[in-house]
Amino acid sequence: MKVIAREDRGLPARIAGDIGRRITLGELKVGDTLPKEADMLAGLGVSRTTLREALKILSTKGFIEAKPRLGTRVRAAEHWNTLDPVVLSWQGDADDQEALAEELFEIRLSIEPLAARLAARRGSAREHAQIRAAFLRMAEERAGLEEAIEADIDFHLQIFQAAHNRFLLPVASVIRAALSISIPKTMAASGGFGQSLAQHEAILVAIEARDEETAASTAATLIASTYKRNFQTA
Repeated sequence: MKVIAREDRGLPARIAGDIGRRITLGELKVGDTLPKEADMLAGLGVSRTTLREALKILSTKGFIEAKPRLGTRVRAAEHWNTLDPVVLSWQGDADDQEALAEELFEIRLSIEPLAARLAARRGSAREHAQIRAAFLRMAEERAGLEEAIEADIDFHLQIFQAAHNRFLLPVASVIRAALSISIPKTMAASGGFGQSLAQHEAILVAIEARDEETAASTAATLIASTYKRNFQTA
């Protein structure tokens, strides 16, 4: 393991991230036992408190499990908190990026039409204005690539906020991860946002008109067409 000379507030998270990524990459396999605490302390060059905080992060997210006399072992993927944005970031270098992106699209298709429907029903005028503001930033011709991508992500996340469903909000981190993966690929395939701008605007107009059915159907159409461009192009 790489020696880290200086400790800071984010060090436990960094150590947890290094180990978490090794687990998602398969370098540490299910059932593997982590090195003894003394060996990890020597290798990392950190305090016992820092190491234990890092291991606590991994345990909370379902990646490891400590048992008396058996040590700390790597857990199977079904125990991971896959909706956690940190866990999603740990999977950023995994070999199955196409499969990960496709599964994220499947979640989007099941959740986002509902969020759009609820945003049309429950969203305030102010929240609808925030969705429009994100769309206008996305459509701005002078916007740079990073700004346009962030505006696109914000457009979708503002819809989740306007849905006013506390159980949908945790899924927003999954949507951000899905968009972060899919938008650059979609833009490369289609040459920019042009093809999807009209679909985003259709969602916006339906939400502002409080047309729940159209809001849901246009959201589904956008996601389905984006999925097709990402995974079904020849």
